[in-house]
Amino acid sequence: MLTIGPEWHSKLPSGWQRVLSLKYQREEYRLGDDSGLSNLLMPGLTYSYLRSDNRIDPHNGYRIQFDTKLAKEGVGSDTNLLYGTVLLKGLTTVWDNHRFLGRVQFGGSATNGYKSIPPSLRFFAGGDQSVRGYDYQTLSPENSEGDRIGGRYMVAGSVEYQYSIAEKWRIATFVDQGNSFNKLELPNLKTGVGVGVRWVSPVGPIRVDLAHAMNDDGGIRLHFSMGPEL
Repeated sequence: MLTIGPEWHSKLPSGWQRVLSLKYQREEYRLGDDSGLSNLLMPGLTYSYLRSDNRIDPHNGYRIQFDTKLAKEGVGSDTNLLYGTVLLKGLTTVWDNHRFLGRVQFGGSATNGYKSIPPSLRFFAGGDQSVRGYDYQTLSPENSEGDRIGGRYMVAGSVEYQYSIAEKWRIATFVDQGNSFNKLELPNLKTGVGVGVRWVSPVGPIRVDLAHAMNDDGGIRLHFSMGPEL
């Protein structure tokens, strides 16, 4: 995949961050019976807002982010596409040792040529930052041969509780849910539950989790991630 193009970053007086972009994306792909070479020229707009009491290891705060991009057939693009995502994250700490985290993600797209949309612009769920207990991008609509081909829409969320057992160490328990799908109706959400440990490093928490997939006869999967919680 080749992606080139400029970005313009600005911080608004309200505290919101705004990013304007113009990207050309060229991607060769094969997903089940869908294959081809995609060319898309996409203006994009991102708004994000972060309120946090500590950039590396916050105790209270939240993040809001909206992303959208657009492609017009015949204007540097092979097909029409409207693509957008929403991310909401929150964190609160009570009585010093008890931390509660929440995350909600939404995504959606509209196009008149879905078979021409490459994998990077289709929606998948599953993995460390999505639904733990499932492998990366394994939650997806499938074709008649069982190939995962991605969806037009995605929803995922998580609720997590952490307890501080030492200055730099925490234990955690969590429930994740989500899936990707093609129709705007009540989706079949997949659930993962698990426990984990957190070490607060100089670059942010390092997270190690053991998660169990509650659907599809899932087993136990190890997940690793790092970076600020928000």
